[in-house]
Amino acid sequence: MTDFEERLEEIVALVLLIDRDDLTDGLRRKDYEPWDSMAHLVLISEVENAFGIFFEDEEIVDIWTVGDLKRRLSEKL
Repeated sequence: MTDFEERLEEIVALVLLIDRDDLTDGLRRKDYEPWDSMAHLVLISEVENAFGIFFEDEEIVDIWTVGDLKRRLSEKL
C-alpha cells in the first residue's frame, strides 16, 4: 500500500466512521448508509485539503466506491 493510499484510508475511515479493517476498495456509497450526500461532500473536501488537490464537479459525482476515490486521487498526484 502506498503512502497516499494509507493516508486516504485514514481520512475515509474517519469521515465515514468505519473501522479501517472493514474498509475495502469495493465499499459503495449506495450500499453503506453513513456514506450519504453530506458525508460524500465532507469526504471530498477532506481529501482535497489533505492532498492539496481539487476535484471537478464531474469527478465528484463519478466517485461511487473507495476504489474510485483512490483512482481519481492517484490521477491528481
